[in-house]
Amino acid sequence: MSADHNGDFTPVDKVIKYIQEAITNKEYLPGDRLPAERKLSEILGVGRPHIRKAIQRLEMYGIVRTMPQSGTFIAAFSKEQMENMVSETLKVSKYDFYSLVYVRVLLEIEVCKLAAKNRTEEDLKAIEEAVNTWENNSDEKNRVRNDFAIHKAIARSSHNPVLSSLLSIVTPDIMKYYHRFQFCISPERMVITEHREFLEKIRQRDVDGMKELVLRHLHNLILFAREKAGKEVPNFNFEGIE
Repeated sequence: MSADHNGDFTPVDKVIKYIQEAITNKEYLPGDRLPAERKLSEILGVGRPHIRKAIQRLEMYGIVRTMPQSGTFIAAFSKEQMENMVSETLKVSKYDFYSLVYVRVLLEIEVCKLAAKNRTEEDLKAIEEAVNTWENNSDEKNRVRNDFAIHKAIARSSHNPVLSSLLSIVTPDIMKYYHRFQFCISPERMVITEHREFLEKIRQRDVDGMKELVLRHLHNLILFAREKAGKEVPNFNFEGIE
């Protein structure tokens, strides 16, 4: 496959696009191992740090999985699902950050309400496991990934695959951008408490309490989005959302 790509892509986008084309051409199938960083760097003419960032982004979206001492593998999705997911990882960075945060809040409120209605005992175990993992591995390296895993487990508990997929598209880049700049980061103890509140409200099927909890949990993110907009923007208004 040719490694000649549109020069408008960032180096990270170039790596993602290369993998997308390989999936389209059936060069990479579910379960296949990707070439090593060094090999991909030689093929694409980009530095290994860019290769690493692209792999991390794909892993955040569940497109690939990295196994210690074994390498990085294509996840078990159909070719069509994989193409769509990879395409979205390229599109999302072009959206306005403030608008992305607004959409994420709307989606979070709805999936949390649905999770409280539809969750199973298996869902509760998955959420609790994700919360425990975050608490035990909340260092800077793992914080974003483990935080996303909690929200992903909650979204799956909604049993609405469309809402879950939409959250999986918009959330990872928002979280990475937010945490990278380290603005308005909530105290760790507060975050732990709020994650536990999500688990307990879902366990108790407390649908009515979800909106308040989501808005409280994402309050600093909303303020951060307004600050980064760098212009006069309308206030987030969720009064019409019950």
